[in-house]
Amino acid sequence: MVECNICKKEFKEDKNLHLHIKAHKLAIGSYYHTQFPKYDLHTKELIKFKNKEQYFSADFNTKRNLKGWLKNASLEKAREYCKGLLVKRKKEKSLEYTPTEVELRTLLVPPISYYQTIFRDYYKLCEEIGLKNKLGPLPKKRQDGKIKFEEEFNDEHLIYVDSREQNPLKIKDFPTEVKGLKFGDYCLNDKDKTGNCYIERKSVPDLIGTLSSGLERFKNEIKRAEEEDAYMVILVERKLEECLAFNKLPYVYKKNTRVTPDFIFHNVRELIQKFAHIQFLFVDGRVECVRIVKKLLLTKILKTKFDLQLAYDLKLL
Repeated sequence: MVECNICKKEFKEDKNLHLHIKAHKLAIGSYYHTQFPKYDLHTKELIKFKNKEQYFSADFNTKRNLKGWLKNASLEKAREYCKGLLVKRKKEKSLEYTPTEVELRTLLVPPISYYQTIFRDYYKLCEEIGLKNKLGPLPKKRQDGKIKFEEEFNDEHLIYVDSREQNPLKIKDFPTEVKGLKFGDYCLNDKDKTGNCYIERKSVPDLIGTLSSGLERFKNEIKRAEEEDAYMVILVERKLEECLAFNKLPYVYKKNTRVTPDFIFHNVRELIQKFAHIQFLFVDGRVECVRIVKKLLLTKILKTKFDLQLAYDLKLL
């Protein structure tokens, strides 16, 4: 039961309470702001209200405010707070695996690089609080700052492109062949070389459709990959920060007015936690997609499982 804090009337569920709040001539956000005020730890402004869960879990209104607060906090306090975020999320969301860079960057929490700075070993920290590491630390860098994975292929190698791929990437300098694939859009004709890796390309509209009305179909595709012991990289041809604000991109959003970035990335995080054999990677445009497809399929980069988004964000790929 939930109680109206104004008139003390009880209701079975929050939705019933929220309907009742209108009788007090209040918006839902105004009700929580007046009855349960919460303030940004950095700016001391009221926490913006989106929904009840978000309101009571948020300590900051923006990542900039979080960053500002952490900058002024002592190392001990920053460690305590950041570790607490992971512990709280593990408990509330029943997490099994260490959160990836994509998961952290789509939440109001610091990225892996910050955890590395204050704890030195993010993955060890996550193990200590009971999470499983399905990805390992980044490989060692070369002198030029990149991760060393040389292209290794011969005249018999070619890239398969799924026959259902509606807007295939233009891979001009490597042989390709159109072929019906059970899952994914791109793979090499040598499973052993890539660790049986398949790449599923997504434009932003594709991502929105797949992670909303097409979610169950996509889950079935991921399960087919799992049955074949395949590894799937969902490669999105737009930067993560732009995808997080796709509602501000008119050419993308006008056909998807009922779908929000919060909803889409909630589903992204759910998939990452549910399936150990997938990763999401967001890159800067179709030309970058071509480069990354070749990097993933023509080297042994996926023989060692590490966080691709983290490596990309740090400009190591």
